[in-house]
Amino acid sequence: MKKIKSLKKVILLTLVYIAFCNAQQQQHIPWPSLADSPWPFIRGDMQATGRSKYVGPSTNNVIWRKDMPLGIFYGPVIGYNDILYTGTSSVYSGGINFFYAIDKEGQNLWTFETESYFANNIVPIIASDSTIYFGSRNRSIYALKPNGELKWQIKNIVWGWVHGYMTIAKNGDLYVPSGDTLVIIDPGGIVKEKRTIEGLKGRSFIFSTGGDTIFYFTGGADITEPGSLNAEKLDGELIWSYNFATHNLGAPMVDNLNKIYVFGTDSTAANNFFLYSINPDGTMNWRYKINYYEYYSAPTMDKDGNVIFSTRTNSNMKNIIVSLDYYGNENWISQLPGNFEESLIDHGLVCDAEGKIYCGSTFAGYFYCLNSDGEILWTLDLEDYDYDTSPAIGSDGTLYIGTHQSSTFQHHVRNLIAVRDTVTSVEGENPGFLSYKLEQNYPNPFNSITNIRYTIPQSGRVTLKVYNLMGSEVATLLDRYQNTGSYDVIFQADGLSSGIYFYTLASGNYIATKKLILLK
Repeated sequence: MKKIKSLKKVILLTLVYIAFCNAQQQQHIPWPSLADSPWPFIRGDMQATGRSKYVGPSTNNVIWRKDMPLGIFYGPVIGYNDILYTGTSSVYSGGINFFYAIDKEGQNLWTFETESYFANNIVPIIASDSTIYFGSRNRSIYALKPNGELKWQIKNIVWGWVHGYMTIAKNGDLYVPSGDTLVIIDPGGIVKEKRTIEGLKGRSFIFSTGGDTIFYFTGGADITEPGSLNAEKLDGELIWSYNFATHNLGAPMVDNLNKIYVFGTDSTAANNFFLYSINPDGTMNWRYKINYYEYYSAPTMDKDGNVIFSTRTNSNMKNIIVSLDYYGNENWISQLPGNFEESLIDHGLVCDAEGKIYCGSTFAGYFYCLNSDGEILWTLDLEDYDYDTSPAIGSDGTLYIGTHQSSTFQHHVRNLIAVRDTVTSVEGENPGFLSYKLEQNYPNPFNSITNIRYTIPQSGRVTLKVYNLMGSEVATLLDRYQNTGSYDVIFQADGLSSGIYFYTLASGNYIATKKLILLK
């Protein structure tokens, strides 16, 4: 009898442990009204997780750049067959404006003209029937057919400066924030309801995993004003409100258990800011102290339940990326290279299927990729363009980045960027003829950034590390499984002093080391 009781206790403890471990695992939530495409919405899904089911690039290999003369503010999103859809960020002196469909090679498929010069910069949504929805600053919402023809248009929508997202319910109804009004539109373009919500100010509506609850902020139009996070049934019945002295304007994020993640504070004291995890019943689960949050920043959550977000240090005004586990404990903090302005992140982060993090500078700086341990894998110069959106990852692993300058600038160039890891080989070549090779970095000597190229003849685990003259490891540039081929890795050495360093490639039984010289 004692043995049976002991066995029952072991089984019970095992089940509790399994439940504890599985609680943090995140799965894709099926959404019948949303296209089952790589990135049908700017935050990936109706829970605004910013999580892609595909693996993005580990190198900054740009495969093409495309001129989008009126810039890109929000987008692109990705529909079926990896077709990109995007509007614009600038007004156009020609009295019209544009919305585009672009293939994954960067070629225009069609262009839709809107009837005024105002920018078409309200977040697009791709529906499961391939309908494309987007909004324009001309106070309209458009629904387009897959071939770019107009299905319907609704006018007199009040888009606030808050830049809230239009979202879609499971039944296909659009939830449109129009000033202090929620406008609900059915798939046929019929306005079903106009619901007054005091203090909405054009903020986004994000859905619970079951689709029966919406979460949204109300309050002042500025992040210095008080406000509330609200949970509401689809019929308009308020479930609960959680009050903040201040909060930012980023969309709430919802996990698989309907916990909500937002930035806010319960005090008006300086620098008393937090990332909050709110339980489904409106009580606080946990909060993590930070030094500040930007206007539109929002966290992402990887498949293991880690919460990753951008903030800043207080002492030296550096921008950082922070990773917390599902229970609010700190995993790591990674400081972004560059000065404060050129590394400022003011948008929702995105993570891929491996947990890599992607984000870009709001003020003409760099785009960044970090691995799941917080190490910077690569950076990409955005060439004096601003970044205010979330990147999109295609089914083939291509990362798409859309940038812009001012809302009156009409001559953007090279501002839609496609980045993809590329294995270089001669067509028809037998991989058996390849051999291991670690090439000399270039440039060398270098100031802050250099490129390292290598070749591996067989798939396997590859590490690339940097050491100082004392033999101490100072950076891990790569530690992952890779297929046969040649690769390029960017080494960003902002945190190191001038001197001689060594980089070592290891794969299988192969180990090679070369010298590099850092001159600042």
